[in-house]
Amino acid sequence: MTEHGKNLTDTERLIISYISSHPPEECMLDKITRGTSRSRATVLKYLEILNAKGIINYRFVGRSKLWSLSEFPNTAISTEPIIRPEDTDGSIDALASVASQLHNLIYKESGLKRSIDNPDTLVFTLNNYQDIIATNDTFETFFKGKNNLRELVNPQEMIIMDEAISSLKAGHTSTIEIDFMEKSKVYRPYKISMHPIIGENKEITGTTIIGDDLSQSKRTKRELEILLSVARSTSSRESGEQTLKEVVHGINSLIPNKYCGIFLKNGGKLHLQYHIPALENSNQILVDLEGFITKSMDSLETLSAANGDFHFETIQSHLKNSSLSMMLSVPIISADHAIGVLVLLTQSESVNSVNIENVEMVADELSGFFKIKRLTHEKNEYINTLVAMNNVSSVLNSTSVEDEILGKSVTSTIDALGFEMGCIYLTDDKEELALKVHKNLPENLRNMCIAGIFKDLFRKTLENQSLVYITSESADYDLIDPAIKKNGLETLLILPIKSGEKIIGLLNMGSRNVKTYNQTSLENLSSIGLQLGLALERSRLAIQLKQRND
Repeated sequence: MTEHGKNLTDTERLIISYISSHPPEECMLDKITRGTSRSRATVLKYLEILNAKGIINYRFVGRSKLWSLSEFPNTAISTEPIIRPEDTDGSIDALASVASQLHNLIYKESGLKRSIDNPDTLVFTLNNYQDIIATNDTFETFFKGKNNLRELVNPQEMIIMDEAISSLKAGHTSTIEIDFMEKSKVYRPYKISMHPIIGENKEITGTTIIGDDLSQSKRTKRELEILLSVARSTSSRESGEQTLKEVVHGINSLIPNKYCGIFLKNGGKLHLQYHIPALENSNQILVDLEGFITKSMDSLETLSAANGDFHFETIQSHLKNSSLSMMLSVPIISADHAIGVLVLLTQSESVNSVNIENVEMVADELSGFFKIKRLTHEKNEYINTLVAMNNVSSVLNSTSVEDEILGKSVTSTIDALGFEMGCIYLTDDKEELALKVHKNLPENLRNMCIAGIFKDLFRKTLENQSLVYITSESADYDLIDPAIKKNGLETLLILPIKSGEKIIGLLNMGSRNVKTYNQTSLENLSSIGLQLGLALERSRLAIQLKQRND
């Protein structure tokens, strides 16, 4: 271990030990998180810190970062005395001497700063006015922009700090436990030792403070039991809503709150997955919180906001609760990006960072839950596409009459895929699309189809020569006519019916549930349109031949 690595804490050693003992392909964020038993947010934070210090490097494979150890130099501190300018009659020589002295001061400062860097240990100095004069990198990471001790400590504990600092004497130190404000209303516990700085006149000119993070030792048995319960819930085979209900209940036990919402982002669109209490105006809450949520997701950090920030008063009115004091957004991280957030609104004036890290661990469990849920849906829908392809083949092999082909194909396809309704349009002599058959279309929606309300979506299919797949989670869903949305459609699927390279019709299906397809499933669905197109051409050719023979 280099000189730089001697001061590594347990968390840092765990991460470095994992990376050094595993091949690169196993050193991605998810696997490091599992291997070190830390939250994604914690591991991601320390990976970036270690990378910034040159201890580890990464390379991209697809969208994932593979981490590895790098060579980094020992951090030796120069002990050479500073060259002081000599008396000289020449002004140029005097400037050169002063510049040389400044150069050595900067060089020495750089060495001193490297020597006090430690990812889990704060080091900073105060003058007698409690201004923060010098810091290490760890302080800058967690308390960037803080210029005075009073910006770190709440007024009640500041009394203790003032007394401890004022009682310092030369050659003595004082040790206490204190909470420093890491973010707005978020405090992290530290054990700090205070050392007086002695000036040239033997007087105390400031204070050096060294703080060790106590958060890992502050987690209680009850909190560990709650986290274990959440992990069991997300790995069970219970229904999705029941699992989310249990998770939100666990979060409320970790941080008592008046509102907890789980928001996910799919297809570039943010939507509310689950919340307690359930509110009628949930869409407006999503609008009010979108900027706050997006900022948390983009930064991959838990954000806090106090009363007065991010439309806080509007949120209070939605909840009919004027006593809310704080809002938190905890990102749900998958690989190196956020797929959503947990939003909490609480009456607490402040929250301990240990509690936030507990909720971040819950967010990690949710990330795995949503991933498995999505993969399960994709697998089931993939199987359904194979069944639909087989059913259409059976229909086409059993009849050559166009009306029977259309009617049976719509019925078999929507039944196999689990859609509630469907219809087929074919081009007429004027190359315009006309409704030919339909299945389970409500009367108002059937009238809309006849009136051409889908023409914009049809145009998109014709222009791109490919299927259109839109769900309520897609950004394109906002482009759908409100009259269509009123029918409760959550998924729209439009398959081009092709003869060669020419589109001769469209198979249009709708579902009141979100249907999740991967790329392979969508390619299977496209082939149904090709099968139909080929069958229709054979049917029409047969009719033409019969007419000629007659």
